[in-house]
Amino acid sequence: MRKILSIIMLGLLLTSASGFFIIQAYAEKSGSNSFATHTVLGEYGTATWCGYCKYAHGALKELYKGGWHDFYYVSLVCDKNVHSYYRAVNQLGLSGYPTVFWDGNYVNNVGAGSVPGAMAAYNASIITCSNRAVANIDLIISATWLGGTQVSITVNVINNQGSTYNGFLRCYVTEIASSMGWYDTGGNLYTFAFLDYAFNQSISVPAGGNWSNTVVWDGSTHSDGYGHYFTSITQDNTFIIASVFASSGGYVDETAGYRVGSNRPPSTPSNPSPTNGSTNVPLNQILSWQCADPDWFDDLYFDVYFEKDDSTPDVLVSSNQTGTTYNPGTLDMDSTYYWQIVAHDEYGLTVQGPIWHFTTRGNSPPYAPSNPTPANGATNIPINPTLSWNCGDPDGDKVYYDVYFEAENPNPNVMVSYNQTSKTYKPSQLEYNTTYYWKIVARDAFWETTEGPIWSFKTMEEPQYIPDLDCIGTLQWSNVKTGSTVTGNFKVQNIGDPTSKLYWRIENYPDWGTWTFNPDHGDELTPEDGYRTVQVSVVAPLDKNKEFTGEIKVINVNDPSDFKTIPVTLKTPRDKAFYLHILEKIFERFQYGFPLLKTILGF
Repeated sequence: MRKILSIIMLGLLLTSASGFFIIQAYAEKSGSNSFATHTVLGEYGTATWCGYCKYAHGALKELYKGGWHDFYYVSLVCDKNVHSYYRAVNQLGLSGYPTVFWDGNYVNNVGAGSVPGAMAAYNASIITCSNRAVANIDLIISATWLGGTQVSITVNVINNQGSTYNGFLRCYVTEIASSMGWYDTGGNLYTFAFLDYAFNQSISVPAGGNWSNTVVWDGSTHSDGYGHYFTSITQDNTFIIASVFASSGGYVDETAGYRVGSNRPPSTPSNPSPTNGSTNVPLNQILSWQCADPDWFDDLYFDVYFEKDDSTPDVLVSSNQTGTTYNPGTLDMDSTYYWQIVAHDEYGLTVQGPIWHFTTRGNSPPYAPSNPTPANGATNIPINPTLSWNCGDPDGDKVYYDVYFEAENPNPNVMVSYNQTSKTYKPSQLEYNTTYYWKIVARDAFWETTEGPIWSFKTMEEPQYIPDLDCIGTLQWSNVKTGSTVTGNFKVQNIGDPTSKLYWRIENYPDWGTWTFNPDHGDELTPEDGYRTVQVSVVAPLDKNKEFTGEIKVINVNDPSDFKTIPVTLKTPRDKAFYLHILEKIFERFQYGFPLLKTILGF
């Protein structure tokens, strides 16, 4: 049973305005390659521990299964079989795994980095070999299974030439898939794995004559050289490959293959996903299964039967598909489905899988929203909080949230956000000293909802601050540390309470003095040339005897980039006597600093 590729049209390289493109080659399996001079043999040197050998093995299988060329290959598993080791290393000269020797080492390919890369290399080597000039001989194999582990093998070599043909016959007994448990590192059983020779001898065929011989090969009397006899061979898994090598040069003149048994049906489909009898299955479940053909080079097809609430499904939803998955689309909730896979190969052999079933998930509503921030009943909350909560869904569904938020209403019904997916909400700036009520309604993708409890919190009381102070007036002091003088124009005005006084001093520089101003008199001095403007924008507490530490800037009116920042402490006033005492101290120290202010105050 060989699959041969006949190329109908080669790939064409065409040009267009945008560049090059390739028309893919079209081919069909129809018969032997009429361009080949003979059937090519590949001898594949490998070992079960070889990491890269799986790529070489995969490439050989793909080429053979696809029928790309008229060729056979033999897997020489050198670490498991002394006959393989001797052939690969001692006779063919193997120096590294993997190596594929073509036509008795006419060409060889060492190494493999990927299946596609190895396929390309092997394809070129097979073409090179198939175009060689070879002796005009025919090779015919026949075999009969005798029972047990015995097979009768007959080889006939016909010489079509006018002179005697001298050559060497090697007849390899192989298994389609190794029954000895020889796996490559990809986890695949070795294919066409060499066991031992049926013929391994020189032959001489007279001109126009033939050479023929028959041998009974018994697996129970042949071993791998490590004490393991080939007692597990079966008729349908045994494959004979024979090649005649020319005496001169040692290259292959002809190769033939013969399957002792018959085509086998596919294996029974197994390992369903979801597993048989499973429950709570997602509604978007993709079905999958495993199935193989013991004749791995056969094409395998699947029919999928799938039906709801029918334990004997007879609805064919997919036929002749090659993949082992099926997407039934969105399933109904809380429903039981039955399905079955029927596998068949290209020769019509069919096997029905068991009927499997599963039940889809139901639906539970989301969990109740919990763990609010701010905490329920919390007080003294800033007026710009971010609300947050915890929530989820027992079925793992995506959850959407509606936010209800309202002031002074214990039963909030104002929806401020709808269908959001985040678990936070930031309201606009709130009012001081106000109680707010809020709740969350959670909803899953199937519109099952859960309403959370009503939570509340109270915002903080409004801070009692004097509004910003605009300060313009005359200020002069000396820095006793540096000897420099700072002069400025400023006005002190308490916008929030014009009757109150503002006390301030220069923090950390007590030698500069302490100053007070009485806005009751509307103190204001006209700036003069060369003065600087002191701009102060600060907030001071209303409570008496409280301090506020801030900064002032001394800014050059003519050059705003020229400024100095000075730390200050602001205080609310104490009593009149206190301020009179302070002013006395000021005028004693700075007699000429505030002439107009001294006149107004009567000092």
